[in-house]
Amino acid sequence: MNLLYIATTYPTPTSPRQGMFNRNLVDALRVNHQVRVVAPIPWVERLRKLDSTSRPTVEPCSDVFHPTYFYPPKLLRTHYDVFYWRSISPILKRIQNTFTPDLVIGYWLHPDGRAALRAAESFRVPCVAVSGGSDLRLLPQHPARRRAIQSVLSDAQRLVVVSRDLAAQAIRLGMPPEKIDVVYRGVDHRCFHPSDRGDARDVCGLPRDAIVLMWSGRLESVKNPTLLLRAAQRWQMKWGDRLRILIAGDGSMRNELIKLRSRLGLDHCVRFEGNLSQQALAACYNAADAMVLTSHSEGIPNVLLESIACGVPFVATDVGGVSEIASPGVDRLVGDNDLDALVDAVVGQIESPSDAERDFVPDGLTEMASRFEAVFHRVVSSQKANTGKAA
Repeated sequence: MNLLYIATTYPTPTSPRQGMFNRNLVDALRVNHQVRVVAPIPWVERLRKLDSTSRPTVEPCSDVFHPTYFYPPKLLRTHYDVFYWRSISPILKRIQNTFTPDLVIGYWLHPDGRAALRAAESFRVPCVAVSGGSDLRLLPQHPARRRAIQSVLSDAQRLVVVSRDLAAQAIRLGMPPEKIDVVYRGVDHRCFHPSDRGDARDVCGLPRDAIVLMWSGRLESVKNPTLLLRAAQRWQMKWGDRLRILIAGDGSMRNELIKLRSRLGLDHCVRFEGNLSQQALAACYNAADAMVLTSHSEGIPNVLLESIACGVPFVATDVGGVSEIASPGVDRLVGDNDLDALVDAVVGQIESPSDAERDFVPDGLTEMASRFEAVFHRVVSSQKANTGKAA
């Protein structure tokens, strides 16, 4: 098939580590299909000066397009799909000269999903919407955004979500259950797999006898990294200089968190790693005694799938679909923003590790792509059948 993938959440020259799960899916689909990707870059990101010595780069690809996405910041959010569409339309016209899609896929329901629907309409092909979390869990809390998302759900031929929890959220918003497919994200097992912990700590510059915790994600309020530092202060009181915490990722809270680290006396034990390559992330996972997730909201966190693939247990807030991938007796779940529970769960994980068998292991990228392909084939076949009947 010829597939057109539209998503702002995708690696770009300005944000090379974002949306790696979408990049992984596209790469896996390319084995059997022709794929074109439209991944707009917000104009505010275009203004940022890139430091090539500290930021990883995105390899250029002739099949991936990065038009500039123009919009009024924090204004008219329910109309962002209009700005999005106008921003990508010139690129779509260029693509049309050499490529005719059989299907359009839009990741993130609004504005990306609405723009994908308009693209599908212009090509006269079906559209599959894909949701990863907050667009179904958080955005609908605002009435106007809720209506915009419900409109996308109503018009899309199918919806793919990454957890059963998100499927339930979509049903509450009016999406018929028979139009929803649950496909868990896969992991690149060539990169994310267990390795010797001591060797990994050497690679990461960590003492072999340290107690190492790993946290990875966007440094934004929805991920609640502040809770991690508050808990770290208490873990340091218990474990002293043995404690090491690696924080991978970047975001608007970075400077605020660095200041908080100093105020809490955590400069020695907390390291901000910034955006890491996949290989560097895998080394950090394998160096860790446990993965910690503190989010207020999630779909199925990619960072937990990756840590599971590396054989590392996790302690996480019980939000979204996290419980769907937690193995009883291996991983530990705590309430959202519950400091005491988080502190105690991590102490328990470190001091009383379980030898229970894990009952969930993520698929590889090939298996994930196959599940998406099955959805796409059904949609395209249904569209052709309906077109034939109409003729």
